[in-house]
Amino acid sequence: MKPPSQSNSSAHGGFWRFWSVEVVTDTGIGLAFIAFQTIIVLDLGGGATEVGWLQSVRWLPYVVLGLLVGALVEGYRRRTVMILSDLVRALVLAGIGVLWLVGIGDVWLLLVAVLLLGTASLFNDSASQAFVPRLVARDGLLQAHQRLDAGANAAQSAGPALSGAIIGWLGAPISLLAAGFAHLVSVLTLVTLRVDEPPAGRPKRLGSSMLAGLRFVHRHPRLGPFARWTHAWFLCNGAAMTLFTPLILLDLDAGPAGLGVALGVLGGATLAGTLLAGFIAGRLGLAGTVIAERATMPFAWGAIALAGLLPLPRPASLVVLFAGIVVLGIVMGMSNPSEMALRQQATPDRMQARMNATMRTVNRSMIVVSAPLAGVLGDAIGFGAALAVVCGGFAVAAIGLAVSSFARR
Repeated sequence: MKPPSQSNSSAHGGFWRFWSVEVVTDTGIGLAFIAFQTIIVLDLGGGATEVGWLQSVRWLPYVVLGLLVGALVEGYRRRTVMILSDLVRALVLAGIGVLWLVGIGDVWLLLVAVLLLGTASLFNDSASQAFVPRLVARDGLLQAHQRLDAGANAAQSAGPALSGAIIGWLGAPISLLAAGFAHLVSVLTLVTLRVDEPPAGRPKRLGSSMLAGLRFVHRHPRLGPFARWTHAWFLCNGAAMTLFTPLILLDLDAGPAGLGVALGVLGGATLAGTLLAGFIAGRLGLAGTVIAERATMPFAWGAIALAGLLPLPRPASLVVLFAGIVVLGIVMGMSNPSEMALRQQATPDRMQARMNATMRTVNRSMIVVSAPLAGVLGDAIGFGAALAVVCGGFAVAAIGLAVSSFARR
């Protein structure tokens, strides 16, 4: 099909319905994973190691099935894939919430549910990211992703805060049921979204199709170095996010409400950064914006690490923590629209799903590896000390991208 031709096509009604779907599902994800992490740490008595395994299982389907799913999605209507995957997520979340309410629950049941959710999310992500260029012209992609990110960040700010309140008042299973309902709303919205989207031809050789996606990304003069150093960034970020939860729940003793507030502040700061994304990209360019974000990450996570390392009174530790969270959110928010626009501008429509799947497969593989290792390290030497080690990795990833051909094109 031909992509939309209008330069401001992100204002099209179909885009705004899609935008609302993404906001609803992001809210549901926020509700669900705060509940999962709270159950692991507070209900089941786990620590950073168990949170690391939860994170690893969440992203495991991207490692095992990512390239295959990317090739498969190219042959189907992307809206249909999103509807079916959201329906699966709604059923899994509602099911695990009901089981926990009636007292049938343990860590293995939780991990199986997270594995199913990760698999459904893999299909949904592959389809939804590739769906945007079918709604928006290439010269409108930066603006479209800025709007999508603004909605996602607002949802990620509200979702954890809402989840923390629900868990404190009614318990984690109710938060899971609310997350399931959010995905059901997404299904109903997508059913009514109309778009001219004929399916592509089914690939005759899935293996060749997957390899073509890998070759396209890693041999591309700009996407190649960007992909490799982004994989390194995800290795570090998977470790950092694993340590983030127990640092707040255990070291700072902030409880589920405190974790929800921290993630809510992160979402709000990311929203603020997203609102600045167009302005920053206009001054630094797409690549320059990404490099600026990567250069700031070691300092932002370093402040969060200090909150767990310094022998400060609890209020002072929280001030240091939230300062790091705010900086972290702002730079991630300003960078992501540039990253997505750069990737999709460089990719033809027939390769969009495979490009996204290739990037996500390796990126999530990094989390699968780093999350459990970070959990073990955090339990061994302390969460703040382990985060300090991870900051060194963020610095290496930033320097590598800055001196690569990505920065010179």
